[in-house]
Amino acid sequence: MRYLKNQKLKWVVSMLQKAQAYWAENPGSLVQFGLCLAIFAGCYIFSRVVRYKLAPWLVEKAGARAKKGLYVAVRGFSKPAPVFVWAVGLYIALIMLPLPPELLAQMRLWLDKALHIALIALLAWGLVGSSDIGPLMMQRVQGTLDLELDNTVTTFVNRILKGVVLVFALLMVLEELGAPVTSLITSLGIVGLTISLAAKDYAANFFGGLIIIFEKPFAIGDWIECSAGEGAVEDITFRSTRIRTLGDAVIIVPNSVLVGAAVTNYSRIGKRLAKATLGVTYSATRPQLEALLASIRTMLAARPDVWPDSVRVQLTGFGASSIDLLVQYYARTGALADFLQVQEQVNLELMGLVQAAGCSFAFPSTSVYIEKN
Repeated sequence: MRYLKNQKLKWVVSMLQKAQAYWAENPGSLVQFGLCLAIFAGCYIFSRVVRYKLAPWLVEKAGARAKKGLYVAVRGFSKPAPVFVWAVGLYIALIMLPLPPELLAQMRLWLDKALHIALIALLAWGLVGSSDIGPLMMQRVQGTLDLELDNTVTTFVNRILKGVVLVFALLMVLEELGAPVTSLITSLGIVGLTISLAAKDYAANFFGGLIIIFEKPFAIGDWIECSAGEGAVEDITFRSTRIRTLGDAVIIVPNSVLVGAAVTNYSRIGKRLAKATLGVTYSATRPQLEALLASIRTMLAARPDVWPDSVRVQLTGFGASSIDLLVQYYARTGALADFLQVQEQVNLELMGLVQAAGCSFAFPSTSVYIEKN
């Protein structure tokens, strides 16, 4: 190892000696070196102009147009564009350095390879930033393919496009570095069976994620209940779904578990059932009870947040210390917060109606009779 370091050091020293001798023989080398610095400085300054002036202006102009695809593409390539400018400037400055021809030829090979890798990386950077074009293209064929696009599908398509771009960019970089890409792909086919057996759980979760995306039993933002717990869906990935519980904890549930078990989606509820039993004291007379039942039915049927056809108000039985009245209805909302508000307002009105009818709420009580001898 130390021997290799010494050899590299000797090579660098020899190259510097050759460059020094070349500069001594060519008086115009200093001027050419200054020209290289000026080219790089000019390209770097222009890259700053592109970064802070030209790119924001183009993004703003593209956003003002009706073509969303153009806006996404311009926005995606706005960040790698200034890096491309100064990288090309650096490349031009380096290949124009006043160096001996043999040294310049060796350096040119490495610079060409580095420039190709940089261009691949910048192109992949821009394509990853423009991955929103995929969902936009799907929207154009939405009617033909009968697709419904929401935030969940958009996120999933974006991740697929980003993964494809990164894989192809990695393969191109490996090919530039001289790696046997074709042999590597062939060997992947040979070990494919072993990998598939080892990753069968991941494959099951991946296809479970596809089922969730396209069958849409739930989406990001929905409140669901499954075997692992209950909470709001925060994210759906290739392998798992992240759920935020009411206690602010995060549950990571494999997609295969969600697909293979029952899931209750409370966000899809269009109405919620409210059911209560009113206990009235036995001191209430029949006319008072009939008036109370009629007033409760009228009140519920008149409310705009209650389905009139679902109202059920009946005297259901005689308890140990109360006359039991069933009050049942459906609220016109599926959101839990709105439902609780409707239920609270109805309960307050029920208290007023019981008092207006001259009745009282019953509570468990015991009567004790003492006989005198």
